[in-house]
Amino acid sequence: MRIAIVHDALCVSGGAERMVLWLAKAFPQAPVYTSVYLQANTFEGFKALQVNTLPFSRLVKSERQFKLLYPLWYALIQREDFSNFDAVLSSSTYLAKFIRPTSTVRHACYLYAPFRLLWKPESYTPESLPIRGPATSLVKWVTPLLRRWDLKRTREIPKLATTCRNMANEIHKVYNIQAQVIYPPVEIPPQMAIENEGEYYLSVSRLISHKRVDLAVKACTRLGRQLLVVGDGPERARLEQMAGPTIRFVGRVSDEEVQRLFSRARGLIFPSYEDYGIVPLEAQAWGVPVIALGKGGVLETVKENVSGVFFERQEEDSLVEGIKRFESSRFDARLIRDWAGEFNGERFIAQVRQFVQAP
Repeated sequence: MRIAIVHDALCVSGGAERMVLWLAKAFPQAPVYTSVYLQANTFEGFKALQVNTLPFSRLVKSERQFKLLYPLWYALIQREDFSNFDAVLSSSTYLAKFIRPTSTVRHACYLYAPFRLLWKPESYTPESLPIRGPATSLVKWVTPLLRRWDLKRTREIPKLATTCRNMANEIHKVYNIQAQVIYPPVEIPPQMAIENEGEYYLSVSRLISHKRVDLAVKACTRLGRQLLVVGDGPERARLEQMAGPTIRFVGRVSDEEVQRLFSRARGLIFPSYEDYGIVPLEAQAWGVPVIALGKGGVLETVKENVSGVFFERQEEDSLVEGIKRFESSRFDARLIRDWAGEFNGERFIAQVRQFVQAP
């Protein structure tokens, strides 16, 4: 089959962007279409792929600029012509799912989550929004209309898959659609983490409000624990202001450096309420245990008391208690790696090919 992959945007180094690289492994001949591609801001692996962007994308220099121009990308992506393909696989939360292929072209969508800005706007702080001041009031005013539009267009998609049962339930709740679950995969490194208690805790995340990295910073400051914060974003300045002397911000780093940091970490702190969350699996692939908020996708990817511990509430005190419980527990790196191995690339590739190609 002639297949095209369409993704919302390649502006950051996040879990969805890493998933596009896995989709490209499943369909190595497929070109990738997207709205905007900021090569320096996302994964190196895209340089080896045929990436096609929308008109005017070269004018965009940052993620914020991209978001401010969302109506333009929405209008343009619907005009993309996929008539030369047998099937289109959209990889989407908020844009690529709105493509309009002709009736002769199959459309299968790997939907990460309902459009967060429309359905969970409370998860954003003002610093994390592309708009400011009176414009936010305008967005709130038109949100009911935008939700109806999102419902209609999403329900028109013939085939949906998603990352986990948690998100399948969310998609059903919002859109009343059944989505097939295809768990995102993780690479298992050839060696495990160093067999000691580790040198530091690790946070690996975009620094945006709903990731709640502030909880990790506050808890480790309070306990005097070493924390390395990997990632960048609009929340960084605020987080640096609240951080104590045991917190170090390293910004965006290469994949190789992230792997090196995993290999020496005591544990991963993951305070975000994530739809799925690939970072905990990446840590577990190194045999590194996880301290995670006990909600969302991690309930399916972290095995409590085997590969990590959960804390109950998205609050500093609850995370502090979770860290103390973690430090009084013992974990076997080999068992953690074996658990992460259940989420392997071969299984994912076989399942996503079946999803796209089956009638």
